[in-house]
Amino acid sequence: MKCVRSEHLHLRQGTSDKVYEVDLVENETLSEPERYLVNVRYGRRGAILREGTKTPQPVAEAAAMRVFDSVVVSKCNAGYRRTQGGFPAETDGTGVDDRNAVLLARLATCRRERWSGATRDRLLWRIGQLRIAQAASDLVALAGDIEPERASYSLVWALARAGGAAAVPTLEGIAAGSGSAVIRDLARFALAAAPTDAESRNAELPPAVAGAVEAGDVAGLCAALAGQDASQVGPILMALGRRARREPRCHATLCAALARLPARPPYLLGLRRLFKHAEMADDAGLFGATAHRFETATAMYRSGRDPAYVPELGRYIATKTSRGVPDRRIGLSSATHLYLKRRVWRALRKRGEVDDPAFAEMAAAFLLCFSPEDLDRRTAWSVWTRGPDGTWSREPRAQGPFGRRWSVSQLLFRHAAGAMPRPRSLTVLERAEPDPDSRDEAFPHLWSARPDLALRLAAEARVEAVAHLGLRVLRADPAARATLSTADLGRLLIASVPAAQQFGFETVRDRLAVGAVDPALLTILVAAALPEARGLALRRIEADPALPWSETALAFAMLTSPEPDVAAAVAQLAGTRAPSPEAANALGRRLVEWLRAMPPSPDEEAVAAIRAMRAGLAVLWPKAGLPVSGEAVIDLMTHPATEVAAAGIDLLSRSEIDVAHLPAELWERLIGAEAENVRAAALGLMARLDAAGLERHAAPILALAHGADPALRRAARPLVRRLAETDPALAARLVRDVIDSLFRTAPDETYPADMVALLTEAVPGELAALDAGTVWRLLQARAKGAQRLGASVLAERSPQEFSVRQIARLGGHPHRAVRLWAMAAFEAEPARFQAQAADAVLLVESEWPDALAFARTQFEAWPEEVWTPDVLAVVTDSVKPEVLAFARHLLRSRLRPEDTEAQLLRLLEHPSPAMHLLITELLTERSLADEDAFDRLIPLARIVMLQVLKGRVAKDRMTAFLRTQALGDRARAQTLLALFADLSLSGTARDRAAAILTLRDIADAHPDLDTPLVRRPSEARAFSAGPGATR
Repeated sequence: MKCVRSEHLHLRQGTSDKVYEVDLVENETLSEPERYLVNVRYGRRGAILREGTKTPQPVAEAAAMRVFDSVVVSKCNAGYRRTQGGFPAETDGTGVDDRNAVLLARLATCRRERWSGATRDRLLWRIGQLRIAQAASDLVALAGDIEPERASYSLVWALARAGGAAAVPTLEGIAAGSGSAVIRDLARFALAAAPTDAESRNAELPPAVAGAVEAGDVAGLCAALAGQDASQVGPILMALGRRARREPRCHATLCAALARLPARPPYLLGLRRLFKHAEMADDAGLFGATAHRFETATAMYRSGRDPAYVPELGRYIATKTSRGVPDRRIGLSSATHLYLKRRVWRALRKRGEVDDPAFAEMAAAFLLCFSPEDLDRRTAWSVWTRGPDGTWSREPRAQGPFGRRWSVSQLLFRHAAGAMPRPRSLTVLERAEPDPDSRDEAFPHLWSARPDLALRLAAEARVEAVAHLGLRVLRADPAARATLSTADLGRLLIASVPAAQQFGFETVRDRLAVGAVDPALLTILVAAALPEARGLALRRIEADPALPWSETALAFAMLTSPEPDVAAAVAQLAGTRAPSPEAANALGRRLVEWLRAMPPSPDEEAVAAIRAMRAGLAVLWPKAGLPVSGEAVIDLMTHPATEVAAAGIDLLSRSEIDVAHLPAELWERLIGAEAENVRAAALGLMARLDAAGLERHAAPILALAHGADPALRRAARPLVRRLAETDPALAARLVRDVIDSLFRTAPDETYPADMVALLTEAVPGELAALDAGTVWRLLQARAKGAQRLGASVLAERSPQEFSVRQIARLGGHPHRAVRLWAMAAFEAEPARFQAQAADAVLLVESEWPDALAFARTQFEAWPEEVWTPDVLAVVTDSVKPEVLAFARHLLRSRLRPEDTEAQLLRLLEHPSPAMHLLITELLTERSLADEDAFDRLIPLARIVMLQVLKGRVAKDRMTAFLRTQALGDRARAQTLLALFADLSLSGTARDRAAAILTLRDIADAHPDLDTPLVRRPSEARAFSAGPGATR
């Protein structure tokens, strides 16, 4: 007996830990061809394995090979993994030769014998998968034995991957004669790398699609595809894939567009074909983009049901009738989705198992397609598990961010101790969170062989787990880390993952620590995202007097950095280290070249850099002196990107070029540009004009100075000041126009402040000449802008320009500065305000706590003689609670006895219940001796006495006073009868009892008055002593 082949398989899933061993055995004692057996052993790892066989009777070698491969493939599809036990691994050099020899021998046997199509295709697929170039001649010969229209998918696959140039004619025949569109497209894709003329190339694409590809417009390509007929989208995508094989620009555009196309009709067919074509060609970009679409997609409907409910459509669809139609509405069933996800990992795993260099390329491209939006929230729970000793305990479980991303989990955490893959659902659970520093990735030796891809993962990945894979590889290879170039370190320093930035920073820091200052390293530190990296660079620059302007690249990096700490350093260095003429000349050329290369629509990062550069120019060359070419700057001013055009204008304004000789049409174009930043820069350029030149542009400057754009208003302000200084009539007109505009609704929130600043800076003399009436009108306006200007002007005015009543009213102004001015006026001239106390006390009507507190403090200090009844009346007439509280305090402390009657008459008409208690304190015979005053008391008394569950003291006082009045005066008693009668029927029991007793007393005091009470004699009751009665 001799073991010809052997496979050792292992499955670890949940609590399962199983092995499966397959042996192909030759019985050498038999002389017949049927002398081969396929035996198996299986069971739990570490236990005694059960034995079995897949061939009850010996079979021929070819049949045994097919059975052997079938068993291994079925187990691998079920989740088993190959182990290194048993015979030499496929990665061993001798094993590879033996494996290829076996496959070549089987291919020769296949040609001699009649194999079934499925068995032959499995052999062809494996040969193509391993790219066995020695099989080219046999593959071509086999294809010659088969008619082109009968060529299989696996044959085209093998010819494309292993046939080489000798297979091209055969593939061309299949592409032209195959009866299957799928096989024709695969053959055409295999041939697409050969150059063709541009006319035939564009003939496959609609004009809109071809135009977007030529321009590299990803959004335009997606829009063009969306506008095509549904039945043509798939063929167009396949045509783009073929073109992408020979055109890098088209390849990049297509890969970027695929990331935006949903795995839904009408794109689904094209995505599936491109995925399989990319797998055949080892096209990492296309493979990664299409695999990412399927890995992150969701199934459109569940398989096995017809009709199937489609949630996206909200209805049931007959799946059988919808297949194969050009305008199908559904696709990607749950079974198809799982198949494609399995195929993604299988394509990568098969390459990794044979040390195919394409593994790392394709895996890296696939991983780089993922973004944080593709991750799930980590969820954790616990389960009860039974240990080896039979005891039960809780064990943690979790599904991490990549728990539903089968292929990503396999690539990143295949060997993680806590990983729990579930092959049926293609999900991965965790017993513990993976260690980011542990080499748990699949095929680590293949990653270690590609430090360039590790760098790419670390620098370009948008997901931390992917970046950590690259960082682990780089940290484990000191030689690769030492060979990282300055550009490579720069990529790490601006990476999106903080760990990659930190790794780049530590590498640069270590290099600076052992060597002299390298300006190139400082340059990448300045551009880094880490604050500590920029801080290190700025400290090194500060320590070297020659830096940064002597190094053009470093100076450029500092000038274009949008970071605040770098901008502050530029401002500081501009005052202490001016660039030399040679350095300024080189820096100017570098800036012009950089701006010229800007695209028509710069991204946010580029826009931020341009704005930082403009701010830096202002501190480096505040007036002029920047050496730039006038012709180059004029070209920049016509750039389609408005930020670049504005930067070109700034360069011109900082240069020595005489702007007075610029043509009038150029000025008109700049000042009339649609872009706000271009017009703002043009206003800055106008600052270099003399008075005569500036006057020619007075009209547009004034229009922008109080226009709708805040930035332009601020930019025009210094120019308006210069115009007003030379033209008094313009200054007067400006004040009039701006004041009128402030009484209208402002176009934006900053407009009032801008207009006040404009008048304050440009025409301070005209503001000082405004009459008091205009200032008062501004202060009393409802418009916030007018109020703001009034407050600004009031600060310089004397209180003598306004009356006491006006100053008191200003205590309620919404601007605190105005209120402070009014308070200061009260404190400066107390005698003036005490002399007109009736007007001055209006200050208590202010809505603002600070003014009201000041008023109380100020008025409590006034002497008693100031508080005449008229002055007190102004305070007591208020209805605001806080003022009434002050009024009650004043009445109790300042009211003279001789003024009580007059004050009470006013209080009797007060609507606020807060004054009722005070009124009852003032009720006396003298204060209400007049009948008219008594009649005015009755309505208030009804209000006070009929209150329920409140005002007890006031009610008792009022009741007692009115009872006394009724008992002492028959006329008043007759007036009060109705009030007490009503009170006896409502209110609390206490109030009703008091009213009834008062009515009784009135009847006793005035028997002739008809009261509502009826006196009844007491009923005499006889006592009866019955049986059992007791006394």
